[in-house]
Amino acid sequence: SDAVCERTELDAICFAKEMQAEYWSVSAKTGENVKEFFSRVAALAFEQSMIKELESTPVHRAQIGAGNLISM
Repeated sequence: SDAVCERTELDAICFAKEMQAEYWSVSAKTGENVKEFFSRVAALAFEQSMIKELESTPVHRAQIGAGNLISM
């Protein structure tokens, strides 16, 4: 029912806040927010990868492809 779904979503939001995590409401059925969610996951993974790369180099610099150097 709608009430049960609403309560479950509120519980999920509270749980995410407790974990200091993001909460995303997505629907495989309608496609709502699916693309945006996976884009966010990819962006977070890329960010963590870049931070790790920057921290592992003595000068705290990294380059992506033929682009400019990124400094930390």
